[in-house]
Amino acid sequence: MSDETKKIAKVTVDRNLCIGAASCVMAEGDVFELDAENKAVLKLKGGAKNSGPAERSALEGGADDKILLAAQSCPTKAIFLHAEDGTQVYP
Repeated sequence: MSDETKKIAKVTVDRNLCIGAASCVMAEGDVFELDAENKAVLKLKGGAKNSGPAERSALEGGADDKILLAAQSCPTKAIFLHAEDGTQVYP
């Protein structure tokens, strides 16, 4: 199984890398949105929002392929995806 086909278990947004391009929001608006500082945050169940790391199961929604697409669309590679075994899936 290649890294990019592993099941996503954890998502993190590096706020220091995020420039607010919002490509992640366009790709997967069920998981990502921009906050008041124009930085990407994760939408968690129950209405909480933060930059993670967040367990995949805690996210408001989203499909793994769309979350991967959102990460790949980020011009600064600010979205980090990890598999269940802890290995980094992306970038």
